[in-house]
Amino acid sequence: MNQVRIGIIGAGRISHVMSTAHAQVPESKLHGVFDVVRASAEKLASKFNIPNVYDSYQDMLASDEIDAVLVCTPTFLHEQIVIDAANAGKHVFCQKPMALTLEQCERMNAAALENNIILQVGFMIRYTPPFVEVKERLDAGEIGDIIAIRSAVFGWEPSAEWFYDPDQGGGILIDTIIHTFDLYRWYAGEVTSIYADGGAYVFEGARKFGTADNIMCALKFENGAMGSIYGSWSSGYGDKTLEIYGTKGSFFIDLMEAQGGRAFIKKDREAEAPNPAEGWNNLGVLWKFGYQQEARQFTYSVLGKVPPQATGTDAVAAQRLALLADESIRTSKVVHI
Repeated sequence: MNQVRIGIIGAGRISHVMSTAHAQVPESKLHGVFDVVRASAEKLASKFNIPNVYDSYQDMLASDEIDAVLVCTPTFLHEQIVIDAANAGKHVFCQKPMALTLEQCERMNAAALENNIILQVGFMIRYTPPFVEVKERLDAGEIGDIIAIRSAVFGWEPSAEWFYDPDQGGGILIDTIIHTFDLYRWYAGEVTSIYADGGAYVFEGARKFGTADNIMCALKFENGAMGSIYGSWSSGYGDKTLEIYGTKGSFFIDLMEAQGGRAFIKKDREAEAPNPAEGWNNLGVLWKFGYQQEARQFTYSVLGKVPPQATGTDAVAAQRLALLADESIRTSKVVHI
């Protein structure tokens, strides 16, 4: 196999991001798409010259012309699709969060392992500069042993109410903060205890479903290192900061201040509506490189060129931390792992 024929399940916003990424990987071929709203599938197919629009995802999985699938549906639909794909022998890229419960994640991962297929989960920060270089330099022992790691994580206000719902989107911990749980495990290893606090400070959707829109989380790692995370959906801006302090040095990442460069767009005085890009803006690294490298990683894993990363097993571990943090918020107790 020289090229991986990709099927896309779900044609919403993230499918366009992933299709853009895979279109830049020569070894990937966007070959099919399915969405319950056929017009959405046809729109994606037209935009990316995808030759096949399927009537169901089951039809896609039954096709010999599909080698792997990108699961781009809402979170509450992931489990059955991933298990069906694994049982059909298709490699799977699943958007994060992997699922809503730890049990669902474990069943999905078990199906992938039993069927010997690659299951990669959408932790794209692992592939985004400069986070990759930090990992390499940590592994090289450049700053010695990690003493403390902390991050502020700013997500955008949810675009739909289901993001707040524990039975559909899961809330800020498993939708947004889970990226940082995965990153912390990648950098510092396993966690032994976690304490979290937070609440619905701003959004009615969070109040309605009893989930948080802002959280603080403290962690202790097996190696003795300390960790903290502040996560917010109400800041009005996106991106994150990261600080890692070691016995020999420190690393600092601040995507709020700079992402490889900045641009300034002058205000169009004749425009009827303001340009959302007016003023200073980052020339972002995440959208340009993170998703593309993530797509390349998945494709090359399927082709056997590189070992899998951000696996189902990693996603299960990150999911466990997110749900234990939620338990800590609800009980006001430290949870020991």
